Amino acid sequence: MTSKERVRRAIMRKAPDRLPANFEAVGRVTESLLKRYGYGDAEQLLNRLEIDVRGIGAKYIGPPLKHWEENGAKFSQSYWGWVDKAVWTGREYNSVTSHFPLDAMSSVDEVLAYSWPSADWFDYESVKEQCRRHRDKALIFGHEGPFQISTFLRSMEKLFVDMLDEPEFARAIFNKMNEFEMELYERILIAGDGQIDILRPHDDYGTQISLLFSVDTWREFFEENTKKLTALAHKYGAFYQQHSCGAVRPLLPEFIRCGVDVLEPVQKVAGLDPAEIKREFGGSLAFHGGIDTQGVLPFGTAAEVRAETQRVAGILGDGGGYILMASQSFEGDVPLENIEALYSVR
Repeated sequence: MTSKERVRRAIMRKAPDRLPANFEAVGRVTESLLKRYGYGDAEQLLNRLEIDVRGIGAKYIGPPLKHWEENGAKFSQSYWGWVDKAVWTGREYNSVTSHFPLDAMSSVDEVLAYSWPSADWFDYESVKEQCRRHRDKALIFGHEGPFQISTFLRSMEKLFVDMLDEPEFARAIFNKMNEFEMELYERILIAGDGQIDILRPHDDYGTQISLLFSVDTWREFFEENTKKLTALAHKYGAFYQQHSCGAVRPLLPEFIRCGVDVLEPVQKVAGLDPAEIKREFGGSLAFHGGIDTQGVLPFGTAAEVRAETQRVAGILGDGGGYILMASQSFEGDVPLENIEALYSVR
């Protein structure tokens, strides 16, 4: 069974020949693993760990983006117009938004007149080349979704107030986001010519203990756009994988109604007990991830990681329906031995 067949079979909630796996890590972790094994490129590492999924995307070729230093800090402009500041955590650099270009706006007309990115700013021939290079792998693509990117364009506090007091203003931002994504994603799917397996937008709707807003609010602002995106994926033979960190269990029936195929991640948070969600939603959803990056992976022993991986994979992967990975990307606090222990469970 090829990696592509293995992942697609698991998403269809059928038992594959072995657990399919994905891998995501911050650059520092990938570099450490490459050094550990004496490898020169990431593909060697992914093959060693028997990773079935490869991330692809269209190369940005749009207007030049600014990068600069100021008072010893590094800044970079996104093609959306927000500005990120690189912050050293003690282990690696993380980005925080330092300029929100929509913060000064107060009308729908201003939102519509904003210089939104164009799908013409991307090279779709690069997608074709990536598909050729990874023909037997499960191919995944997608970036932050309409809600997540909107929180970089307009500070979250302002956006939440908009959703309550100026819903048409907030909706205009989300809809412009969705319009761009629909065109960009469709052109990537067309370039993929049926080889792309998973569309995966990232929208974090939850905290560690609850949703960020009510289910009714989610329906009001995100239901229709989610339906459009899932329909787009299915039109081209791809599955739709919804990334949403946090305690999102109340949204799982909504995701299913909208056509979502895979939930990612399964975090160790309120409401996402593996046995419970497998029993209640496993007939309609596949699951991705689930090995806790806040607990056992950074702080457990390799034996404890292996045991927890066997437990979670045994529950979520029973009869198919599971892609093995950590609950989040591996960060610098996770010992390399624990990463190896996770992927030894196959």
